Amino acid sequence: MEFHKTLDLTLVSAKGLKKASSIYGKLHVYAVASISGTGYKVQKFKTPIHKDGGSDPTWNFPMKFTVNEAAGLENRLTLVVKIKGARMFLDKNLGEVRVPIKELLQGVKPEEKTVQNVSYEVRGRYGELEGVVSFSYKFGGSGSVYLPQAVRGAGGHASSGNGFGTGFVDGSLISNVANSGNGGVRRAKSFPTVSKRVFKSRVHAPLVP
Repeated sequence: MEFHKTLDLTLVSAKGLKKASSIYGKLHVYAVASISGTGYKVQKFKTPIHKDGGSDPTWNFPMKFTVNEAAGLENRLTLVVKIKGARMFLDKNLGEVRVPIKELLQGVKPEEKTVQNVSYEVRGRYGELEGVVSFSYKFGGSGSVYLPQAVRGAGGHASSGNGFGTGFVDGSLISNVANSGNGGVRRAKSFPTVSKRVFKSRVHAPLVP
């Protein structure tokens, strides 16, 4: 048994993505969010694809993680958001956001129940600035939860139409809104640079309307 918090996070948008447009037009952009360093089944969520979103895609996609509070405060967990441009054969890596869960936990006082709005720099393969990603988040109360070890599964799957699809990639749970069209989740080289916060504000609106 371990004590965990829920992390309700809404991936709102990205701005100024430098590699999202070309002479062939604007890329269809999506993002994959996960928390690394847990040692348990990795939770991953894929946003819908914003067709022709280019440098400024918008998703407003809610997701819910379960976070080991002690591991987070010990700085052993990292929120990773990978930005992708969907293409016919091989999706393009547009950059990555890496945020220590400890920073998110410490950004909320225990008595506060408000949503936090934050923005972080998107970093490229060599740490270069590639844009900015904005998201909102809120932690739920602690609870005693049993989590099994990593579950091995088949290749990723996404349903069609407007339904909701789930699947596994390398033993990791994938969840996505199926109207994202094509553009499966593919593994990418890691981006080790921790992203820098751009701004932060608090609002008293609920996370998901």
